[in-house]
Amino acid sequence: MTSGPGSQSHSVQPAGGVATYLIDPDDSNVTLRARSRASTGIRGVFRHVAGTLTLDRERPERTAFAVYATASSLDTGSEERDTRMCGAAFLDAGRHPLVSFWSFSAEVQDAGLLRLVGNLSLRGVTHPLVVDAARRERAPGPHGAERVAVAGRSVLKRSEWSPLRSPGVEAGGWFAGDDVELIFEVSAIKQEPIEWWP
Repeated sequence: MTSGPGSQSHSVQPAGGVATYLIDPDDSNVTLRARSRASTGIRGVFRHVAGTLTLDRERPERTAFAVYATASSLDTGSEERDTRMCGAAFLDAGRHPLVSFWSFSAEVQDAGLLRLVGNLSLRGVTHPLVVDAARRERAPGPHGAERVAVAGRSVLKRSEWSPLRSPGVEAGGWFAGDDVELIFEVSAIKQEPIEWWP
């Protein structure tokens, strides 16, 4: 496009060293793991995920991470168990379709290691959550775009988001104990600055 007289083309460039990445849902996982009463454990993977990652290479403490998962996409390998866990006893996916985590600060632990401080929203309830994360930069993908991989882990207390005391499987009888491990393994694709003309 050719700009007219007296006009300029503008490129919206982020501040020096700052880049935004979009999570690649085909190369990312959000996983729940917990002890089970009936087996060695429960492992469920959310099949539908999305989100963003903002990195500041000069000030890594400004790292911002946001990931969203569709609650009803949880896959534990058992259709019956999926129905129970997505029901009112745990995720309550019918009324609360999204599980989300977003960080508002980052503590640098070491090179590539971060402690992300943020909030987890689950079944309509939001509580603080700290995620220990590691960042690994990758070579450009097959289409040339830069990718970054982030792996994170946290342990949440199920009792803070869902009831524990009601009897039966419907109230969480799949679980043995209160701890649920939440694991993020995401790959994110760098987004190019947007150019615009007034």
